[in-house]
Amino acid sequence: MRTRMQMNTRSPMERAILDLRQGGIVMIKDRRGQAGLVQAAEFTDQGPSIAEAVGGGMPVLCLTSRHSEAFGGVNPAMPCHTIAIGALEDDEILALILGDTAHLPADVGLLAEKEGSLPHLACTLLRRAKLVPAALLVRLTHLDNHQLQAAADTHHISVIDGPQLDMLNIETIAEVTVAAKAKLPLSMAPETDIVMFRQPTGREEHFAVIVAGGNINETPLVRLHSQCVTGDILGSLKCDCGPQLHHALAQMNEEGGGILLYLAQEGRDIGLINKIRAYALQDKGFDTVDANHKLGFETDERFFGPAAAMLNALGVTRIRLLTNNPEKIAQLSSHGIEIVERVALSLPSNPHNEGYLETKQTRTGHMLDKGPTGEQGD
Repeated sequence: MRTRMQMNTRSPMERAILDLRQGGIVMIKDRRGQAGLVQAAEFTDQGPSIAEAVGGGMPVLCLTSRHSEAFGGVNPAMPCHTIAIGALEDDEILALILGDTAHLPADVGLLAEKEGSLPHLACTLLRRAKLVPAALLVRLTHLDNHQLQAAADTHHISVIDGPQLDMLNIETIAEVTVAAKAKLPLSMAPETDIVMFRQPTGREEHFAVIVAGGNINETPLVRLHSQCVTGDILGSLKCDCGPQLHHALAQMNEEGGGILLYLAQEGRDIGLINKIRAYALQDKGFDTVDANHKLGFETDERFFGPAAAMLNALGVTRIRLLTNNPEKIAQLSSHGIEIVERVALSLPSNPHNEGYLETKQTRTGHMLDKGPTGEQGD
């Protein structure tokens, strides 16, 4: 009974995302009432065929434009493309969506799909679930609304309609509430508190590290730091995240206070599994941008609205921002946070992350001052 009550408290979108992350099937409807069954293509080898769940034709493989660009000859203005998978085996589909274009049939036909179409909505839903945004889709053109609902009820399939799916493409103003506070003395900043935040939608747990009271009554030094398990915890040399985190906290302590917002946005918000998949592509010679694109993701999937909401909840609207990333400045400013000063974050590079830093500077516009000592940042 307890499990059933907990399940019933989840929103339809949360239930759908959970089902997809477990390899399940969901039903989606566009604004015109057209419906289809969706399964994450990375789970194509698990469980019954999607076409068998309710019936219908053979599934098509839906890919984002970023995915499709790797195959060439596509219209980049269209947000999504579909492929008739035909005789592709499950392992070939998985290899294909993970960036191995050698598995693409020579005679494949990529069909462009419009914004708001079922394939586009399916890929958007998977991206929000932090799954590779490649979907298997079966269109249910042979069923009316009554039959669709009956099929969903019979097979316990979550149903997401057009307006709900449309919201996935809208970066609404984030809402957060303070959930917990405690003292958290750190080795580089002994007088420190931690503040946990909760969002009414989503299960991400962002938090703020308040160093020496944060200088909240002044213009505090603020750092937005996206979660990086490999760098922050394991000390990976492939990125600069761990050194940035520790340097920021130490600098705040030296200046008498500051606020570090730790955001649950692993791998530029593609999730840890997909970040490691992108690492595997980097091992084959792709840079961090192209690796994300070959998995179907945008260059950077992060949205910094929650950071602005966290600052507002702390009573902070004017800040000095410790960053080299112009997108952080732009997004915070668009949400009403006044950036009084940008403070550069410069650290020495290492032989393992020099290419990564070069990509940041040349492809994502990071303001890096790389001098003879190999300085880098954010």
